[in-house]
Amino acid sequence: MFFIYLFLLIYLFFMIWLFDGYNYLVKKINYNNKDLPFVSVVVAIKNEEHNLSTLIHNLINQDYPNKLYEIIICNDRSNDNSLDVIQSFKHQHQNFHIISIKSLPNNWVGKKWALFNGIKKSKGEIILQTDADCKMSKKWILSMISQFSDKSVGFVSSLTPLFSNNNFFDKILSIDSIAQDAFVACGFGKKMTLSCVARSIAFRKKYFFQSGGYNQISHVKSGDDDLLLHKIMHYVGCDVKYIINQDAVVYSMPPNNLIQFINQRLRFASKGFLYYKNKFISNELKIILPVLYLVNLFTVICIINFCKTSSLIYLIPIFLKLIPDFLFIYTFGYDLKIKFDIFPVLFLVLMHPFYIVFFGILGPIF
Repeated sequence: MFFIYLFLLIYLFFMIWLFDGYNYLVKKINYNNKDLPFVSVVVAIKNEEHNLSTLIHNLINQDYPNKLYEIIICNDRSNDNSLDVIQSFKHQHQNFHIISIKSLPNNWVGKKWALFNGIKKSKGEIILQTDADCKMSKKWILSMISQFSDKSVGFVSSLTPLFSNNNFFDKILSIDSIAQDAFVACGFGKKMTLSCVARSIAFRKKYFFQSGGYNQISHVKSGDDDLLLHKIMHYVGCDVKYIINQDAVVYSMPPNNLIQFINQRLRFASKGFLYYKNKFISNELKIILPVLYLVNLFTVICIINFCKTSSLIYLIPIFLKLIPDFLFIYTFGYDLKIKFDIFPVLFLVLMHPFYIVFFGILGPIF
């Protein structure tokens, strides 16, 4: 038990140190409408007929000069009515483009091949990426672009919470997404390259090609966001900004059911061993991942033993894990103007270690 106490105490101090990164995040945006760059918004879609109308409506109604941005929708072999939905918007924006992917080369996954074709044909100095099931404010492009006035900045990300439909499952997933965003965001604030989410990222086009784009990772099921971030940071080196301003927030739909959730988490976790096979992955991530796994494993052990014995000796380490989790969740929830019910939060922080251990074991297998 002494080792578990010590390990979780170190974790608590690390999280307090990490939380200091919150002070270095972008909370206020200075909008400058002079010398705006031409921007390309590139979206890869597949069988998204029910989501596309909302997304495209949001994109064509941005508070950014129409002549200074293009929308490129890359249709990855959809077999529903996605193409018809896309084409219905084609004449509503002067720079609206559709790329239809007919076939997939060897050693490529569909989404990355679609994005690569979109980026290759884009005209923008800055590439913005989002997903088909997303919704953003009218100032999303302007807020993301604002950070590139600093020439040292090469990559920008922002908060990407999930919608909550007020049922218990959705509330849990929404809180979980905010917790993950909070951890990653504070990592950026402390100059650590950890991860990002494809729902809202922007990068300089020249850095995409300078870093080799999706070379080395074209076959990986996911990673069009975080692995690309690591490649740009490794091969180019630049500053990264993380925005927590409401104007830059991008919302997305949660998984529809438990099966979708499990498949999504397995896909995310499947990259575990890949991080250690590639030199471009940051050393801090390679260290943090096993540490976080052990923290959650020890927490699971303590929860199980506490339930068996009711001994307070197992309760104290649990609180060492719960305290920083609450701190991160409620601070970022405040930024999003979200009021959390205490029971879903408590349920998540207690169950979270179990699912980290579970998916950490199964992810690499799948």
